[in-house]
Amino acid sequence: MLDFRIESFLAVCEYLNFTKAAESLNITQPAISQHIKYLENYYNCKLFCRNKKNLSLTDQGKILRAALLSMSNDEHRLKKLLGKKKSQGEKISLGFTRSVGEYIVIDKLIALIKEKAACDLHIYYENTDEILRDIDSGKIDFAIIEGFLDGKDYFVKKYKSDRVQCICHRDHVFQRPITKLTDLLDERIIIREEGSGTLAILKNFLYMDNIDTKDFANIIEINNMHAIVELLKADCGISFLFESCVEKELREKELRIVDLEDFNLTHDMSIVASKNSIFLDLYLEIAEKL
Repeated sequence: MLDFRIESFLAVCEYLNFTKAAESLNITQPAISQHIKYLENYYNCKLFCRNKKNLSLTDQGKILRAALLSMSNDEHRLKKLLGKKKSQGEKISLGFTRSVGEYIVIDKLIALIKEKAACDLHIYYENTDEILRDIDSGKIDFAIIEGFLDGKDYFVKKYKSDRVQCICHRDHVFQRPITKLTDLLDERIIIREEGSGTLAILKNFLYMDNIDTKDFANIIEINNMHAIVELLKADCGISFLFESCVEKELREKELRIVDLEDFNLTHDMSIVASKNSIFLDLYLEIAEKL
């Protein structure tokens, strides 16, 4: 069982506000302050930077937060594991970004479900930002994502690499001859929502060419990968997707790759979990099956 002062610290990390943290734990603000002061004395460092308007974690506070989040999530899992009846099966929570979950791992996910017939699997399809928040909170045990993340805060292992391609309908007629990214700016672009790893990867690449998604003639923003593929098949615009997501449509010539001389992008997909989790070997064993 974790020390109650750790719960106070993690609550302040979540809200970055002593009053809100106290309310969430049903204790007084002075009690929260005492708990943080105790931890700062114990670890002999400042955990938060304070000014009149904002509260933020120090570098030492960020290190402690990552370690204690992992401990907290493991403690909750241990409580469930030790308290379950012998007849109850294993419980695993998996997270996938939509590109990964809807296309890249779906066949192997089906095989895993059939293999682990006695296991309760809780599967979440979310964008990168949502998944990282759910790993922090312990809602998700581990995930496979394609977005950017800080390896200092999480355990990260490469899952695979894939090419990002500009994709359009096989008969799409462009407004002008297309050789470079800037030639596409007269087109309607179909993109994922803010918080999506796929969108972050695209924006990062476009930024290096001083291009923003807002520079395109029109935008369709949507948080569903299947819908994006269907819109491309209906010739509603162009998009930038992992090649694996449209492998079938490319093979059957419903869609095509737009060749661009200044666009060459490969990005890693990663297995991610809480850093230093005692269950990490279990998570990696399951991830390897995917």
